[in-house]
Amino acid sequence: MMEVAFLGVGEAFGASANTALLVNRELLLDCGPHALLQLRKLGADLAKIKLVFISHFHGDHFLGLPALLLAAREDGREEPLTLLGPEGLSRVTQELLYLSYRKSLEELPYEVNFVEAGEKVKLHGYELEFAPTQHSLSALAISVKRRKKLTYVGDGAPTEELAKLASGSDLLVAEAYGGGAATHSSPVLAAQLAKKAKVKLLALVHLYRGLSEEEVEKAREIFDSILVPGDLETVKI
Repeated sequence: MMEVAFLGVGEAFGASANTALLVNRELLLDCGPHALLQLRKLGADLAKIKLVFISHFHGDHFLGLPALLLAAREDGREEPLTLLGPEGLSRVTQELLYLSYRKSLEELPYEVNFVEAGEKVKLHGYELEFAPTQHSLSALAISVKRRKKLTYVGDGAPTEELAKLASGSDLLVAEAYGGGAATHSSPVLAAQLAKKAKVKLLALVHLYRGLSEEEVEKAREIFDSILVPGDLETVKI
């Protein structure tokens, strides 16, 4: 079984918390400005988070890193933490820590290990794979596999590589912003991806704040096993 908590399901400037997932209370997928607040609301133990994945360097997906790192220090974390993401994650993290709080990684009482997302890797008992999406800057989707398979798309329109990555997923969590943006997906595109990849359940997140319910209904006509979760909702697969 895999537990997936939707810490937030929102886009960058909407009323919901920025999209982020907590898997089995130990893998954090994306870490926007609202991530720490939502982790606190959920009652998550920061010391038990083993890995943080950053899909890309847009603020609603990574600007929460400094607060998370320093809150973990205040909570007494001692175990190492893995940060996984695009090239440059180490540099960006250190710059953010300094700009936000005039702190450095060296001041943390626990080790932070950086892993660049690329080829398939196995970390903390999970098989992790990646695929690019079509976005306004380099962005990655991730699949997380340990008995069950979760695929998470933080931002970006589907690609052939993404369809292969998502194939056979028990749960596909897909950005579905809509609005006709070429560098974003939509409910219909996400449904087409889910159907092509033969996933079991599709969760639509990162929906544009003005998106009509009709767009979601059009997606259901293509793929009927669709969930539109709310902030702090949890599903088990």
